Amino acid sequence: MRRLFAAPVLAMLLAAAPVAPGKFFRDAPYAPQMVVIPAGSAALGSPEAETAREGRAPAVAAFEHPQHPVTFDKAFAVSVGHVSVRQFASFARATRRPMAGCVVALNGAWSDGPLAAYSYANPGFRQHGDEPALCVNWDDAVAYAAWLSARTHARYRLLTEDEWEYAARGGTATARWWGDDSADICTRANGGDRSYAATMPADKSANLACSDGYARTNRPRQFAANPFGLHDMLGNAWQWTADCFTAVPGATPPGPCTARSIRGGSWHNSVATLRSAARFCLPPGMRSTSLGFRVMRELP
Repeated sequence: MRRLFAAPVLAMLLAAAPVAPGKFFRDAPYAPQMVVIPAGSAALGSPEAETAREGRAPAVAAFEHPQHPVTFDKAFAVSVGHVSVRQFASFARATRRPMAGCVVALNGAWSDGPLAAYSYANPGFRQHGDEPALCVNWDDAVAYAAWLSARTHARYRLLTEDEWEYAARGGTATARWWGDDSADICTRANGGDRSYAATMPADKSANLACSDGYARTNRPRQFAANPFGLHDMLGNAWQWTADCFTAVPGATPPGPCTARSIRGGSWHNSVATLRSAARFCLPPGMRSTSLGFRVMRELP
């Protein structure tokens, strides 16, 4: 296969990579587009008034308390959108990693477990190549980041929960980057709405007040970016993070990691889930048709 860049040229390109906040760049044609997130501070987690307003069950809301301050002394880069089907397929072809088996939504119901016929290449519905790669478990996502790092000689990985929420908030302190009001959510994010409910009528959590136009995933830039230039941080597909899930944000897990944190919500989730502070988790081996990821890149 023809090499896209000779090693010395690649090294020069990486050394010249933009680091100014708000700058967009791409390390290679097969790599995700990245945007530089500024250094700064934020309060992560939610105040109790927010979870009460959103109607969160106390046990679930407790995962977001207490709020805690974080400071990032250095800028870092985050992929503008989810890692796409096309981008993930480059990794799958190169590594021949076995990744069959996925929990899918078919005929108005979720499968009881993973079905061998489904994978990132066939999540149970038709996707365009630039839509999010789904049916990816935590190990698959980590392996993709390692492969991308080796190919580009840059440092890619999954975001920590703190990095994810800081990036998702985009410098805001409200429940969602656009504010506290969820009335216009269908113009801001792809969640469980009327379009979704038409395909899954048994799911009573859907928001029937509006339609975002997508029963499943959407292509990039169909909804506005947050103030840091990131699209679909809320909705479209859940995103794996690097962290082991703990009931208290930032705590040290008491033993082996049995669940990894996921953030952002997806095309089937309720309005209350599509918030910057909402936290959930899944076993790292889970592959689901609503679960994808994005990557971060460390900067010099």
